[in-house]
Amino acid sequence: MATQSNQTIFLTTDLTARADRPMDRAIQLAKARGAKLVVCHVLEKGRHDKAAVDAAKAEIELDLASYNIEAKIIIERGDVVSQIVDNAAANNAAIIVAGVARIGRLGDLVMGTQLERIIHHSPLPVLIAKNRATTQYERLVAASDFSPPSAYAIEQGCTLFPDLLTHIINAFHVPFEGFLHSDTVTEEFRTEQHLQMTKFMEDLKLSPDVRKSLTYSVEYGDTCSVVMQALKNRHTDLAVIGTHGTSGFRANMMGSMARALITYLPCDILAVRQPLD
Repeated sequence: MATQSNQTIFLTTDLTARADRPMDRAIQLAKARGAKLVVCHVLEKGRHDKAAVDAAKAEIELDLASYNIEAKIIIERGDVVSQIVDNAAANNAAIIVAGVARIGRLGDLVMGTQLERIIHHSPLPVLIAKNRATTQYERLVAASDFSPPSAYAIEQGCTLFPDLLTHIINAFHVPFEGFLHSDTVTEEFRTEQHLQMTKFMEDLKLSPDVRKSLTYSVEYGDTCSVVMQALKNRHTDLAVIGTHGTSGFRANMMGSMARALITYLPCDILAVRQPLD
């Protein structure tokens, strides 16, 4: 991966047991890029006095010592989301690295309300570290519905990770297929999706070097299943998901496709919110 010494990696940590995953990844990214590392913890509940601040800082320093890396440590009080978003911007961060809240009863990874709000409000890409960073990222899969948010997410993902082998995938189904089901109709829709994909790829704002390693496919099926299979087939360790800046992840949008992908895909996720107009 190319060194980018002027870049800043912003890690937000809640100091829980699962915080080791985002810390692993943030530190790996910072070392690989020669980037600055900022670690932020927000005291939301309980004690907010100097002793609490010092205790949190000491815990982070102890963790960092085991990685042999220096970092700027920020301990704030108040609203978690606003503090994280504001401090990331103030430190000119390129990316926010965060973790999931817990593992659900069905084995899925639960984001938690705070992470959902960070994704909704952050103008920066949010890297959700689900797994331990045993290796550097090698492959990236981006789900696309040909919308402006998905285009923006792909552009941001390729800018942040220009050296990865990137595959863009589109899932389609045939409307009213219960009435129209036939191989001919399916192939007609597939051809139309390929035409849209070609136009979508041409319009992406990407460098010539990035385009050299870019591939794509159009697959029949529901989006979650299609993307999941693409991850398995390509041994992918990072997925890029675009979110709409006007809606994001509100509590009543539990069924949104973007949220479903972020929740159930097993790899790390780069969630990118399209800027508001």
